[in-house]
Amino acid sequence: MSKGFGKSQPTKLDKFIEQAVNNCRHRNPEALDKIFDNLPVELNNKVLQGLVKTLNQDIDSLSWLCGYFASEINSTSDNDKPRQPIILLSKLLMKHGMQPFIDFTPYTGCRIHIIDTDKFEALPAKVQEAINGAFDILEHSDEEARAINDAMLAEMLVD
Repeated sequence: MSKGFGKSQPTKLDKFIEQAVNNCRHRNPEALDKIFDNLPVELNNKVLQGLVKTLNQDIDSLSWLCGYFASEINSTSDNDKPRQPIILLSKLLMKHGMQPFIDFTPYTGCRIHIIDTDKFEALPAKVQEAINGAFDILEHSDEEARAINDAMLAEMLVD
């Protein structure tokens, strides 16, 4: 069977991104673990960038992915839990124009780090009130935030 003249074949990276997208859309954290746990850090970053870019308009899948990265979703059975605050918060932030992994980042331990505080502060007052009422908001200096991020990153990196 002909593959088509002039058509490039998908790279390994393209295949990993496609698998990750399908696993997100099918809410399969165990399959995502197999991808992210077995690739070098540089390739993981590229897969994540491609995954987020591909799911750009799919807020439901992106918010689920945030729950996965924040350890709210660890197994397929977690998909059936009735209340998933990180997923709901991520969805709310995205519906108001914030972008995951750019304006905010999910972290292990069911946390979200707001990167673009100006964008967060520009959210409608009702949205800010709802978030402040539902979540513990901690403010840190740039140095404190950097130290916390470095410590969390060190926890997530596997040699």
